[in-house]
Amino acid sequence: MRFGVVPLEFKPAIDRIVVNGVPDFSRFDIVEIVREAVGMEHISVIEVSMDIEHIAPGVLTPEVIDRLVDLKDELKHSYSVHLPLWSTEPASFNEFVRRATVDTTVSSIKLAEPLEPEAYVFHATGALATEFSRLDFSKDMVTLVCNYMSIFSAKSVEEVLTKSELDPKKFAIENIEFPFSLTREIVDEYDTGICFDTGHALTRYSGDESVIEFYNAHKDRIIEFHLHDGIYEERDGVVIHDDHIALGTGEMPIRELLMEVVKDKFNGPVIFELTSPETIESLRKIKEVVPEALE
Repeated sequence: MRFGVVPLEFKPAIDRIVVNGVPDFSRFDIVEIVREAVGMEHISVIEVSMDIEHIAPGVLTPEVIDRLVDLKDELKHSYSVHLPLWSTEPASFNEFVRRATVDTTVSSIKLAEPLEPEAYVFHATGALATEFSRLDFSKDMVTLVCNYMSIFSAKSVEEVLTKSELDPKKFAIENIEFPFSLTREIVDEYDTGICFDTGHALTRYSGDESVIEFYNAHKDRIIEFHLHDGIYEERDGVVIHDDHIALGTGEMPIRELLMEVVKDKFNGPVIFELTSPETIESLRKIKEVVPEALE
């Protein structure tokens, strides 16, 4: 299996940029950060968070992309990208918001093209759709609202693919906090790929399927994994969710899942959405319980 990391996440970026409460963008060199990440054992894929272009203006430019391409030629790693999700809403019923989301997404696809990403990870719904999916209404009413928002999501996906001219099979729609049964309809309609986020499945954000059930149901479309552990508990009527934690600290059936993936000879990116220490801990756990995944 080919493992990777996301070295440009929001908090690590802020930790590098802000010095004594003052932003200093000169401290944030994406190329060097990626070089450090590729130096980790078993890491051969880097997922670039395209939101960083907006969080830290000027640090992800066409010139920086060219340097990242040169680094790939030097170190022989590969890239995937996570398309913008902060402040976007593909499922918005506000046409101005939806149109801006489409334009932002297409712009990021064009910027990232020279990296030759293996996958372009996309959230087909955003924070607003998540909020609506949590409404304290009857199940039928929530289903109706989610179906309504899914129509706008599908329209956004169609426009992004048309305007970017991206191969839809490289467009990896992620299971997030929204009913994936609706998202799967969009995947099938536009012939896209899927990014399987294991933590989101374990916490039941995207449905009630187990991670094994999700993998078997959707492996025909999965082109990338976001690999992390998760927990779902109900205590006195209160639901507790916890994800983006190291493997072995949650409810992940690590050997069972990864042996299925190994058996199927999956060769796409398997990205740890974790901190560097958590990634190292997770790799140690994999070596302990399913060493076949590291061969």
